[in-house]
Amino acid sequence: MSTLDFTPAQRKLVYSWLLFAIGAMAIAGTLAFLVAMARTPGVRLLPSERAFHVALVGHVTFALTIWLLAFISTVWTYTAFQANLPLNLRASWTGLFTSLAGAAIIAIPIFTFQGEDVMNDYVPLLDTPLFFFGFVTFLSGVGLTAANYLVAAFRRNGKPLPLTAYGMACAAVPALVAILALAVAAVRLGIGANGRVLFDYYQGMFWGMGHSLQYVSVATMVVVWYSVVGVFLGEPRLNQKFTKGLFTLFALFPLITPLPYFIYDPNTVVQHKAWGITLDSCLSLPVIFLGPMIVIWVWRTRSGKLSDWLKRMPWNEPRITTFAFSATLFAFGLLIHPAVRQGTLRTPAHYHSVVVGGVTLAFMGLVYHMLTKVERPIAWPKVAMIQPYVFAVGLAGMVLGLLGAGDLGAPRKTYDAAVTGVAWLKPMMLMGAGAGVVALGGALFVAVVLWSLLRKTHLLKLSADQPAFAPAGD
Repeated sequence: MSTLDFTPAQRKLVYSWLLFAIGAMAIAGTLAFLVAMARTPGVRLLPSERAFHVALVGHVTFALTIWLLAFISTVWTYTAFQANLPLNLRASWTGLFTSLAGAAIIAIPIFTFQGEDVMNDYVPLLDTPLFFFGFVTFLSGVGLTAANYLVAAFRRNGKPLPLTAYGMACAAVPALVAILALAVAAVRLGIGANGRVLFDYYQGMFWGMGHSLQYVSVATMVVVWYSVVGVFLGEPRLNQKFTKGLFTLFALFPLITPLPYFIYDPNTVVQHKAWGITLDSCLSLPVIFLGPMIVIWVWRTRSGKLSDWLKRMPWNEPRITTFAFSATLFAFGLLIHPAVRQGTLRTPAHYHSVVVGGVTLAFMGLVYHMLTKVERPIAWPKVAMIQPYVFAVGLAGMVLGLLGAGDLGAPRKTYDAAVTGVAWLKPMMLMGAGAGVVALGGALFVAVVLWSLLRKTHLLKLSADQPAFAPAGD
């Protein structure tokens, strides 16, 4: 990314999106801790199965939908300003306020326990009109933000986009396809279950949208990898056309997600497994190439022996450590795909490693870098240095616990079975311990970033090459 200074209006917009995203992450993390402790033998912070399921719905909604898409919207805004794209500020603010209103509406049924909880994939939910109104409102704001970014990218007057700006354009396409897929599903399935099994109805409703949003998150994760590595190594020493071609796959593959709703009976879309397997496989394809290409890029820029070069790396720099842990956990998550143990805790082990480990850790690194762009020095720099280690180590324990219990047959989305089963008692205790450490790492991140954003101390003047991680006085 370029090092253009932001105008006050640009800083204010990025700041506002970032504050919204971190607030959503704080809610998601709190609910995640409650859910994990409810599954931990001898703890059980939640009093009933109903409370567990509502907390689980709230956690997944705020973690996999609101936090991720709010931060991705932050990245669209940030990247547009970095690449000097002609972003429409009025549309940007409208997108932010619309998304914020949607998130607030979603929170109402969650924290007041309204509606029947439905534990379907992609979007576990509360079956109440208020939840859906908030969900659609939130997605509308994100869709407006994605469309605004694409329009700005096309208005660049034929000039080639920087690699990361092009990658975020490729992430904007599946975001809009996801909204289209949800609209098509709603038309084809009809609004309301109308006597159908709630799980089956909503599973079909969110099938296409869920697959498309996976492309948005993973594409943005890879963009963040390139952005963070570029901070230390400069412009990528890679073939730009080939690399952009790989990023284009993130935009092309999800285009097929609305088609099954027209080809088959919309009530049976989920039963046609070949479509889901194809979309999952295609999602991995660009990452398989784009990830190792970063290794090639780093290798070309190193000097001296590899061991000496590794020793010189700033392993106390959170942008470096978040990238390293993100790439490692994402790769591990791909290796433990739950193809052979579906319906068990191997599934949440997989997506926690991929999404929480891969995607969220990458996003944390970019958050630290963004703070200087909004003229906020990082508060408590020593805490920020250790935070990625705490989060990643705890998550590794949590994932290994879930994986071990899942391979022993522990079912997912279940209040009692995951706790009382003697066969998987030890891995579930490991999961609980890991979840506690993850919660601490997440709390440290939220505390550092929120205090950095909210306190009155500003960075008065930043040079173009000043590092984003600069110790800040209290």
